[in-house]
Amino acid sequence: MKKIVLSLFIAASFLVSCSDAYEVSQPGYVTDESQVYNSPEDITRGVKAVYYYFPGEEEVQFTSFFTDELGIGINNGGQGINDGTYTFRLLVGDEKADDIWGGYYAVLNRVNRMLFRIDDLYPTASQADKDMYDMERAHLYILRAYSHFKLFAFFTPDYTNPNGLSVIKFDFLQTDNYSRYEKRSTVEEIVAFIEEDLGRAKDLGGYTGNGTGFASDALSNAILVKMYAMLQTQDAYDKMEIAFNDLVTENGKGLANFDEYAGLFGGGAEGAETIFKLNRVSSDGTVTDGVANEWYASEVSRAGNPYMEIGRSLYNELDKLDPNTTGTVYDDSHLRKDPRYTLAILKDDSNVALNYASLTTEEFRANDILLIGKYTGIGDRPLMNDVISLRFTDMLLCLAEKRAFEGALTGTVALGDYSNVESIIFNIRSNRNEDGQVPLSMPTNFSSPQQAYARILEERRVEFAFEGQRYLDMKRLGERAGSPGFVRDPQDCAATGACSLEPSSTKLTLPIPRAEIMANPNMVQNPGY
Repeated sequence: MKKIVLSLFIAASFLVSCSDAYEVSQPGYVTDESQVYNSPEDITRGVKAVYYYFPGEEEVQFTSFFTDELGIGINNGGQGINDGTYTFRLLVGDEKADDIWGGYYAVLNRVNRMLFRIDDLYPTASQADKDMYDMERAHLYILRAYSHFKLFAFFTPDYTNPNGLSVIKFDFLQTDNYSRYEKRSTVEEIVAFIEEDLGRAKDLGGYTGNGTGFASDALSNAILVKMYAMLQTQDAYDKMEIAFNDLVTENGKGLANFDEYAGLFGGGAEGAETIFKLNRVSSDGTVTDGVANEWYASEVSRAGNPYMEIGRSLYNELDKLDPNTTGTVYDDSHLRKDPRYTLAILKDDSNVALNYASLTTEEFRANDILLIGKYTGIGDRPLMNDVISLRFTDMLLCLAEKRAFEGALTGTVALGDYSNVESIIFNIRSNRNEDGQVPLSMPTNFSSPQQAYARILEERRVEFAFEGQRYLDMKRLGERAGSPGFVRDPQDCAATGACSLEPSSTKLTLPIPRAEIMANPNMVQNPGY
């Protein structure tokens, strides 16, 4: 008999009455779906409420602390140091790892309960209601695939081993039998299940969504692109390119130009770049603390008591994007033409110390002030922002990985696709240039598979700074790129000694939460913990 205990979220994931989410008068805790969901409109409200619980903020925060994106801020009082996230200490019971595991399984619990309730309501529904149920069922299948994909990404030790352990496949009612214990599924099983859910959604006609803040057919294709890039086989890469082409031809996705990119994080026009994001509003409660909540005490400014700042090694890479101003201060006399730099750093409140390397640790902390400016707050919540999860440039760089992989198979530059890797990065940088057409700068050396992967990893670092990508990028690409891993500037690690973490580290996979291990005798912990 299959057995299941998903202990971390059993208590937390019961459907809690919330007038904002469900618009029903239901006091206290609700554990019976029949009391909440009795029409297509009820289901629609319930699905919309699910987005509130996605742990997007936790992903960004964990990634920024545990990689080389952050440096210690001028008002740091032990944040990231005391709990070990800044010093590469990752233990069973880590709060953010638990939040990611528990958050996505809580979402899955809600999704499954609505799917099963639709099954109850469907036979006696009118045809019009059945059409609505089918649309929401497709919506839920995409969200279930997305949640399993995220868990797969963070908690699977080896994407390339089809028989290796992945995560628990959760497609049942968690309330049906609390005495059962489930084992972790294999990589092959989880991949197949994600494919099946997305196939089910497509068979139902897909889901068009209500903007980039909701699931969509584009999200379905983006999940496949990212997942197939992780598997690193020719068959998977071929499937990936099909999904990529569908994103372009069927979903109308494409690169943001300069103005669109600049608007991605400031409420401006998104163009075709954004595929999926978590919309946050000022009325959201403490479940969704703002993404900048662990970098600043009160607001995104120097007056907001910054605990953390841009890591110097990351800043130096961003500084190279515009060669005409590299190595200068950032003020009105030295404006930059690449929005990846201008969005990352808060101009007026920062102070770039050109002699930072020669300063003492105390002088460096007091004078080289590089404040994170990518998230500027919404409404009366200065630390809360929408969280972009997937966008088209991510997909394009996954395609570049396929080109590098195919080049490696041929064994020669002439027959390989390394030049296409260069072309893809050229295209991205052209669109990031304020003047357009020609990139401000280009990396060099695309003549071997390792060099091609290294250039892709470098581009991802500056393109997706503080978007929660760096941790998983290093896990997937670090060893293939010959990367030294996460490397902080000597000034950023002088006080802690935590200067680097190699890409082969088992810490590039999150630990299974202690509560799961203790409650489930069939649960196996990840290596290294």
